[in-house]
Amino acid sequence: MWPFSANFKPKTVVVPRAKVFGVLALFLSFFLLLKAPILWTKPNTQPAPSDGRWPTIPNIVHYVHLMSDPDGKVQFELKHFISIYSASLYFNPDCIYIHTDANDNEIQRANASDEASDKWSRLIFNLPNVVVNKEIAPDYAENGEKILNLENKSDFVRVKVVYEIGGIYLDWDVHPLRDFKPLREAGFANVVGLQVDDLVNSGCFMAIKGSEMMRIWLKYEHIVYDGGWITHAVTLLTRLSRKLVMIPHEVLILDRYALAPSSWLLEDAQVLFGSHSDAQAPHLIAADPHRSALTTADAEELWEAERASSRVEWEKDYSNTYAIHAFKSYGLENFDRISLQYVLSRRSNFALAVYPAVQHAIEAGVIPLDD
Repeated sequence: MWPFSANFKPKTVVVPRAKVFGVLALFLSFFLLLKAPILWTKPNTQPAPSDGRWPTIPNIVHYVHLMSDPDGKVQFELKHFISIYSASLYFNPDCIYIHTDANDNEIQRANASDEASDKWSRLIFNLPNVVVNKEIAPDYAENGEKILNLENKSDFVRVKVVYEIGGIYLDWDVHPLRDFKPLREAGFANVVGLQVDDLVNSGCFMAIKGSEMMRIWLKYEHIVYDGGWITHAVTLLTRLSRKLVMIPHEVLILDRYALAPSSWLLEDAQVLFGSHSDAQAPHLIAADPHRSALTTADAEELWEAERASSRVEWEKDYSNTYAIHAFKSYGLENFDRISLQYVLSRRSNFALAVYPAVQHAIEAGVIPLDD
């Protein structure tokens, strides 16, 4: 019951006709405004923080190590150690995740093993802030397509963990050369880099937790997967990155020399790994992660040093490179494998690039001197 008294009588209100038409016109204008696509915008899902600063990509590193047989033996090599040690040294990350489906007992065995064949696995598992996280890759995409190999399965896992946690994803053949902090703090929710074919490289990327680009990539991986090598990874990431550049602060695309200066092409791999037996090993020192960061006060000195450089003809300049993605290391001339002797000889571009981190590991006692 409405709480009206028994004597209540409704009042009749007369509205002038002009006012009626005015109200109708106002309502019609508001309705058209709502329907106008160029005037109506969606709410921003990633608004700028109240202090005006955009989110920083967290200093967390992700590797994925899937096993053809999860109950089999974990077998890391020196090249894997160089990658993760370099990330630990240069980034000083809060955490380094190794996402794997390996058996827990095997992880514990490799972690404590004294066997020579387990040396690099043991050193990797005992690095500071390394956390082994159990991840089971999907066998099928949500569109029903069977995921055919470990590399494709890894594509699904890497996007999932970066979306859920945020941070930097690295393939095991990506070797950091310096701190990624300027990239993480550049004011973008996602940072990616090109490779030799002008597509976006999916072996090294970084993002804030829950970024919109990672969410869409994770969703559409399952939609577009067709068993191809790059359809759901490189191709999808390239199209998505280029489109979302339109959104301020969403994605930064770096040129190929930032994260992938080499490639899988034979000639590029030869330039990276090929040894020059007649070369004199240049004097290099161990990496110093505590060295003060360069500033604009150092700019002219850097330029003068470049002008006076005595770099030999085959030596590449990686001063504009944050990491080297070493795609291919087989079928090359004057190269067998990545060994300590190979790195310490400093007679190839790869050896010159990673030597400071390896020498740091030796001087820090992480790699025993008898090696």
